[in-house]
Amino acid sequence: MKCHKTLLSVCFVIMTLWPGCFSDPMMLNETTYLDLPPLFHLDEWSQCRRPNDVYCIVDAALVSSSPSPLFDYIKAYSSKTQKHYNRTMVHRGVCISKCGVGGPDTRSDAAERCLNNSLAEYGLQAKVLTLHFCKTPETVYRSPSTGSFNIVVLSVLVITSLATGLHIFGGRCARFAENKFLLAFSLKQNWQILKRIRSESHTDYRTKDLACLEGLRFLGTIGVIFTHVTLIFVFSYIDNPEFIEHMFEQLGGKAAFNTPLWMQVFFSISGFLTTYFVLIYSESGSFTFIKCLLSCANRYIRLTPVALFALWFTITWYPHLGSGPQWVWLIEREAHDCSERWWYHALYIHNYIPLGKFCMGHTWYLAADMQLHVIGLLLLFIFVKCRRAVKPVVFVLIVGSIIATGLTAYFLNLTPIITAQSPEIVSSMFKGSRIMKILYLPVWMNLSGYLFGLATAFIYYHNQTVGYKLSEAKWFKLLFHASLSVAGAMSLAGVVFLGETAPPQWLAAVYSSLDRVIIALCFNVFLLGCLNNCKSILRDILAWRGFQVVGRLTYAVFIVHFIIMRMTVACNTQIGHVSVYSMISLFVVGTVLSYLVAIPVYLFIELPSIQLWKALIGLNGSNKVEPETSQPEPSKIDLVTSTQRNNIQGVA
Repeated sequence: MKCHKTLLSVCFVIMTLWPGCFSDPMMLNETTYLDLPPLFHLDEWSQCRRPNDVYCIVDAALVSSSPSPLFDYIKAYSSKTQKHYNRTMVHRGVCISKCGVGGPDTRSDAAERCLNNSLAEYGLQAKVLTLHFCKTPETVYRSPSTGSFNIVVLSVLVITSLATGLHIFGGRCARFAENKFLLAFSLKQNWQILKRIRSESHTDYRTKDLACLEGLRFLGTIGVIFTHVTLIFVFSYIDNPEFIEHMFEQLGGKAAFNTPLWMQVFFSISGFLTTYFVLIYSESGSFTFIKCLLSCANRYIRLTPVALFALWFTITWYPHLGSGPQWVWLIEREAHDCSERWWYHALYIHNYIPLGKFCMGHTWYLAADMQLHVIGLLLLFIFVKCRRAVKPVVFVLIVGSIIATGLTAYFLNLTPIITAQSPEIVSSMFKGSRIMKILYLPVWMNLSGYLFGLATAFIYYHNQTVGYKLSEAKWFKLLFHASLSVAGAMSLAGVVFLGETAPPQWLAAVYSSLDRVIIALCFNVFLLGCLNNCKSILRDILAWRGFQVVGRLTYAVFIVHFIIMRMTVACNTQIGHVSVYSMISLFVVGTVLSYLVAIPVYLFIELPSIQLWKALIGLNGSNKVEPETSQPEPSKIDLVTSTQRNNIQGVA
């Protein structure tokens, strides 16, 4: 054993001092990895459940009291911060009571003894940096708002049961059968709305071509769930973190890291739908400032009930659904952070608060979408009155966004978004990430996608008015079929920023300024082609009638999928293992369970809040479940009703 350690030390010295002999001296293989201290480790949870046992999550720094080639190699390996974890630190779930707690010793002293015992074979010691989420068998998580949440849930169940009963037996209670406030909670009515498929003969001719958006909504949601699978494993404790590090060396992994650029798709859809229905409404009604405020209120009502219900659930009930070291780390930590930050979410400004807290991070999109909606309505308030201002204003804003992004990336020395995020930064919910805070989350950095959607709506509306069909133009059909390929190539080009040699800063600035713009532009060309019925197999798939049902569940799925997947991983008391198989398994299980959970969320929370809002502002007809008339006049389309029925809520 001693000879083996000596030989290993010599190898470490050679690899450190003579990197030219190896294709990648800092990349661990399976043999060398087994000879390093584990980055993550969890003591057996079931063996730390005796009275007075204490189980803590510990972060510690490795130190060496004597010269150590192994420690020198670990420091050199960790210096490649773009691709590697910081292995000079270790993260443990420790049953510190087995190392003695009492007398003058503190929990930190006991934790340090436990760690040093496990590190003795490596000739290293540990210095405890943080000791948190300590649990005893008697410890019970408590939230002061649990009682209030219980009352709300019970009230919803009672009202829903009452409303459903009155709807079913409405003939005997005619006095209440047509009460639209009660019927908003009727499961019978809401189930009919969920499963309804509008046939083309009963669809307004202005909106029947929008059916492809339902397919985009579904496929976009699936894409977001798949992207978040990797994040779940990066956040958790795994026994093979080298799997994540190796993803930075593979083309597929590098490309996957840049997929968040496609969030511009959902901003574009949001801008398109808002603009299109405003233009239709403005044909017969005056789009006043009051209507702007009403549309903002409508968007708030559309988003908030489900989002805040999920956040409140995370704070109160969620921590009680399981236990274990992973549960403490993934679930209770998030509940604690959300109890501090919930009001940022209620105001939709949580894309500007400091990073590093685990509180429904995927909902940053909702904040950006709400802010873009307000900006878009203010622009539309001007554009409806002065159509000539559309082209110059949109052009100036997009060009200004390109220039501002490029200059920001260049002078602040920032590499493009996401592709440069190291696993260490991601595992801490992007704590300390300047790229995420400056180039990705702010609303002005996502303005181009929304503006392209706004411009697409004007083009589509104008072509409908004059009867011009883009599907008959050969030049447009060529652009339509090439659009997604160009967008995919732009996304794939980001992999160069994960290479061994960093490209020059001017190239990073150029890419940062153009990546989202080009993807948004290409997608809107594709969207315009779909709306104009350009022949395409993909367009036909997106317009499949079955997507109309699953499309209505999109927003609820987006909100709950992260909760479901975290629970799936956290319920395991053993340390996790990430592989292609485990990622596919989590993706399939997470998707299926998310859609199953989304059904009651939609029926009990989302749809009742929308129906209640429409009843409150007097949109009585929208509560009916009967098919729409065949060809309603454009003047019959109400701005609020249309946006509530058709608005796509994208995903993060």
